Amino acid sequence: MFSLGGQEILIIVVVGLLLFGPDKIPQVARTIGRFTREFNKYKSIMEQTLSNEIYRAEGPTKDTMTIEERIAKAGAASGALTEAAAEKAASDAAAAAADEQPVTDEEPVSEEVPLPKTEPKAPRAPAAPRSSAAPSADEADEEEE
Repeated sequence: MFSLGGQEILIIVVVGLLLFGPDKIPQVARTIGRFTREFNKYKSIMEQTLSNEIYRAEGPTKDTMTIEERIAKAGAASGALTEAAAEKAASDAAAAAADEQPVTDEEPVSEEVPLPKTEPKAPRAPAAPRSSAAPSADEADEEEE
């Protein structure tokens, strides 16, 4: 992180002696040591908690799985892949069969619902400005007050 040389340490010791005096220095050192131990303990607890939550969210990794688990996972993935390929082939076959309808003299039946025909609307003319003879409701309220 950062390094302290001999001069920096000497300056810190002199400032500590001036601030706390020679009687309180051991007590301050013990307090700093306790604080450091507590901080490291809580830091390790937080790191462990975070790693557990990440493991739970991501699931087991390749390094932590046994050979049997890895084989089972690969088998399940290949099974799902073959099922998806079979479903796609079945849907493609159904689509191809639907495209091959017999030709008849009758009009083909459409599944689409025809939309009603509408005529295009003429563009509106801009509104004429109001005459000042008839006040609006807001203006009438203002005049009453």
